Amino acid sequence: MQTINVSSPNKGTFLLSGELNRSNVNSNWPSSVADIKQAASQQSVVLDLKGITKVDTTGLAWLMNILRDCRSQNIQFTLDNVPETLINLAKISDVEGFLPLQ
Repeated sequence: MQTINVSSPNKGTFLLSGELNRSNVNSNWPSSVADIKQAASQQSVVLDLKGITKVDTTGLAWLMNILRDCRSQNIQFTLDNVPETLINLAKISDVEGFLPLQ
């Protein structure tokens, strides 16, 4: 099992790498929410998924929850470098229109 690694090369930008799946999303959820709240002062958050190697429906749900949390705090949230697998999962799940793709 590979974990999700999060780095922040720029203020308000979070670079994710690893696997975004049911095996590791739950352990990363609390710190992700805390990081987003901390970035809230920027009024803009970019989640760069360039380094994501695997994603499943749990990973998609995790992203949808982050999006919900950002919207509830009036934080502009954008996804960058979204893997084709995630886009396909979003299409199948009929939520592609909700994802803020860059």
